[in-house]
Amino acid sequence: MKIHSPWDDRLEEPLAREHLVQLYRDDRLLVEAVALFAGRGLAKGEAVILVATPAHLGAVEERLKDRGFDVEGPRQWGQLRVMDAETLLARFMVEGRPDPARFGSILSETISAARAAGRYRKVRVYGEMVNLLWKENHAAARMLEELWNGAIQAHSVSLLCGYGLDADAEAEERFPHDLRELHSHLIPVIAGG
Repeated sequence: MKIHSPWDDRLEEPLAREHLVQLYRDDRLLVEAVALFAGRGLAKGEAVILVATPAHLGAVEERLKDRGFDVEGPRQWGQLRVMDAETLLARFMVEGRPDPARFGSILSETISAARAAGRYRKVRVYGEMVNLLWKENHAAARMLEELWNGAIQAHSVSLLCGYGLDADAEAEERFPHDLRELHSHLIPVIAGG
């Protein structure tokens, strides 16, 4: 599965403080997008933080290996950090809502650790915690996206989110406008994706 221009360019070269969202129906499209986003960051000497489900983390790492990346080296050097989305989400959710102080503290620690690992001034983050929330707890997903926007500005990072859509053809049109507007760029579902 291939991501097509102009989206491949945007995934490879996001600007600091960009908040991208990849919509997908097929996990293979998501894996390709995240591997492109992460792989280019690693190749440019940027820190990469992946916050995803174990299945997606494993698939992204395999795709990076297929592209010739040694993922263990960047992990050992602290350039690549991998975190389970559900576990991280549980650390800052309080009564069904993200706690801003907990989120801020955890994110600050994570980004500081990525930068402190050495030579990595620029940081790219992929996260799918919002995907775990949005269908069941829309208000919490919106609040988390707002918290991410504050963190993006405060820490000057680029963020890629992934939202899985239902298989029907109209699903992209029903992606909530209030979530859509919280992103700088929406990468649509590509035909066949």
